[in-house]
Amino acid sequence: MKALSIRQPWAELILRGRKTIELRTWKTNHRGRIAIHASQTVREEACLAYGLDPARVVRGALVGTVELVDVLALDDSMWETLRDQHLSQRDFPGPMFGWRLEHPQRLPQPISIRGRMSLFNVPDEVIAGEALPPPRVTYTVRPDAPVYDPEKPFELRVAPHGGGDYGLALYQWPVAANAGRESNAPPTKPLQLVSLAGDPLRAVADHVLEALRKAGYRATDLSRERKKPFRLDEETGLRLGLLFLAVKPLSRMDRIEAISGALRAMPSEEAYYWFSKCTAGASASQAQKALRILLSDE
Repeated sequence: MKALSIRQPWAELILRGRKTIELRTWKTNHRGRIAIHASQTVREEACLAYGLDPARVVRGALVGTVELVDVLALDDSMWETLRDQHLSQRDFPGPMFGWRLEHPQRLPQPISIRGRMSLFNVPDEVIAGEALPPPRVTYTVRPDAPVYDPEKPFELRVAPHGGGDYGLALYQWPVAANAGRESNAPPTKPLQLVSLAGDPLRAVADHVLEALRKAGYRATDLSRERKKPFRLDEETGLRLGLLFLAVKPLSRMDRIEAISGALRAMPSEEAYYWFSKCTAGASASQAQKALRILLSDE
């Protein structure tokens, strides 16, 4: 079986189904199931941004398998459109390929082997479980991981960004996704809804600070060193989510300012309506575009 070595926390996020596109500067004609190898390199800031302890993620081992179903040549537009799938916070760096991954499966336990560059071969019997050397490090969830609060179903987290800057990522606890669980069982983790960085984030900084003040935080609580999430009530969180979704692809400051002002004045019922439309599966991107046109008169 072919294997691909990936840094943490990206290897772990692939196994969780959170990262569905792996970025590479080269393409391959190979398709089918490949093994995921967690390399020795760990990006500590990224681990913390996704609620993982960088000291405890698996490294230097095979951790699972996944289906490589397609390889996409990315341009600047596709890079932005697929950002929530590849999870990179950088600006588009130039020629890049997105490896689309599906159906991740975690191994019963990590298999310690040395990684290599490019795709490399792993004996099938190793993956099948005939050789399972004990891992040097095991993965555990952070003991201080956020706890679900039904009164505050949104979390705003500081996320690493290129050039020493930082971005913000908005998460939502998926209450509806747990409908089949026991009635008193809380959701297990929040899911990232949208992230924002660079000029669009700077343009709406006053809106962000206003949302934090409504949630009981101070402006000085926001810094790139912050590790704890900001917990937001439902309406504050969904209004901030609408703002991030609407302005993320924009560069014109006049449009961003128009959208920000219009969202502040939008009635609660209308905000809830648009949030449901802008986060509803395959039609979400079309709804987001319609919202931009509505709020910026274009």
